[in-house]
Amino acid sequence: MSHSRNASDLSDLSDLSASISKPESVISFNEDVYLAMQNAVVSTATYVGQAQQIIEQLATNQYRWITTPPSVHDVDASKVLDAMLRNAHRTGGESSERYTACAICACHEIHEQVNLARTWFMYLLWPFTAGTHQPSDLVSGQATPTIDDTYGSLVSASPERSSRFRNDVNQRDGYRCVISGVWDGAHKPVGVQQGWVTLQAAHILKRAVGVFTMDRAHTAAATWNIIRHYSGMSEETIQNMERLVDDPSNGMMLEYNIHNVFDKLKVYLEQTERENEYTVKDVGGGPWIHPLDLLGKTITFRNHDSPTRDLPLPNPHFIALHAGISRILHMSGASEIFAQLLDKYDGAAGGNIGSLKSNGDPVHQLSSMMSALFIGASLIT
Repeated sequence: MSHSRNASDLSDLSDLSASISKPESVISFNEDVYLAMQNAVVSTATYVGQAQQIIEQLATNQYRWITTPPSVHDVDASKVLDAMLRNAHRTGGESSERYTACAICACHEIHEQVNLARTWFMYLLWPFTAGTHQPSDLVSGQATPTIDDTYGSLVSASPERSSRFRNDVNQRDGYRCVISGVWDGAHKPVGVQQGWVTLQAAHILKRAVGVFTMDRAHTAAATWNIIRHYSGMSEETIQNMERLVDDPSNGMMLEYNIHNVFDKLKVYLEQTERENEYTVKDVGGGPWIHPLDLLGKTITFRNHDSPTRDLPLPNPHFIALHAGISRILHMSGASEIFAQLLDKYDGAAGGNIGSLKSNGDPVHQLSSMMSALFIGASLIT
């Protein structure tokens, strides 16, 4: 949806920039939400019902929009909040649902609700999108995240990826794409008539989600604070993300085309009632995967290298978070808006989006893109 633009749009931009540069306010807000979450008198169902009413009222308010640069659709804050709430339980269980509902209920004013949607839009949804469309010099592939839940510091990670990642994941998955069943060419058994390709070891959680440098440490803390509450991951898992990024528990073997749409959050895995068993799903609006009969397919992870090596299976929390973000991006319309922003910036940069430097910080990167597009539009008009 398009809205009329005027001089106030630039003031909106300054407010947005302030929220990016001072994420301490995000952390403080979450501390307030934490107190509400601990109130045992109020049930999760009650909080969810109240949050739904807030979203319904917001959806009819003319001030619910998050301003974006010209020629890019504005963000409907009510859709962001609604998508986050609807997907919370499937992503992180009751604790996630309670956190999401309490966060919404803590926002009594329209501007607070819009700010909450903006926070989730920029600090959660964008970092997951940032690494899926851009070249390596935009988001460095040479860093891994270390998360300190005290928000005091983030420690620089090892500059090298684990060289064992692909070999370990390939051995564990039996040298086959876990979705299509296609063999990795170098390991196809003699006599097997099925075709083969060179498979890729896909990261479930992209490295860009946690690629932050020391000068933007607080931004990383804000993002991982949201992830911790929304995903249901343990504190131990969060603290060990530096190591787990390149651990087999964060990987699976996929053929190129499936890896591409999985990375772009168009295809995801949804857990069944059985442990380590998943159904292949997509967000709709495709087709995203070929052949189409792969959709709905049930796959089961197991360690094909057992008992020789005890290789961990994919972490169900990682898979659930990837699935949840995939659905939220589609339901909220954020995926389309991010695509428009990237396309507009790429055009403004003369087809060289890689010229944008983010210093390893996806949130700062998004702010820079929006600032450039706002300023460019003001110069034209």
